[in-house]
Amino acid sequence: MKLVRLGTVGSTQAEARRLAEAGAPDGTVVWARRQTAGRGRLGRRWRSEPGGLYASWLLRPKFAPERLGALSIACGEALAAALRGFGAATAVKPPNDVFALCADGKARKLCGILCEASGGSKKLDWLIIGFGVNVNNTTTLKRAVSLRVVAGKRIPVERVLRACLSRLSSARRAGSFL
Repeated sequence: MKLVRLGTVGSTQAEARRLAEAGAPDGTVVWARRQTAGRGRLGRRWRSEPGGLYASWLLRPKFAPERLGALSIACGEALAAALRGFGAATAVKPPNDVFALCADGKARKLCGILCEASGGSKKLDWLIIGFGVNVNNTTTLKRAVSLRVVAGKRIPVERVLRACLSRLSSARRAGSFL
């Protein structure tokens, strides 16, 4: 796995796409401390506050494009499991969010996922799995929460990145997506 670590970038997804089109290898990860133009599904803006995890994982998959439909849910399940390891009670909200159950009984967004692919009807050239996790953010959004708030302690962003990539890699090896 090749790690491209950045301080600030417009979007890890856009940078991973640029690298994919330039021939970067399977497994390349783009990780930034901050994004200035982060985005989610349908072009929605993703707030990329300091203290969060913003990463995109480039894959060169061997599976047929028709298998892409289940990909976002499989990624959500893997990321939800990774975040449970830090003390969060998590659930996947299809098609691309992970929510945490908070002390007040409300579910709030903890993680967003954005999957993008390029290729034809028979073969994919590349696939990028982007994810943003509110780790130590001091988010002010009523519908969002950070892992720090849920777990009650500050968590190193690097540990969360390793846990997320480990779970995604395990799901890939297990055949949830190949």
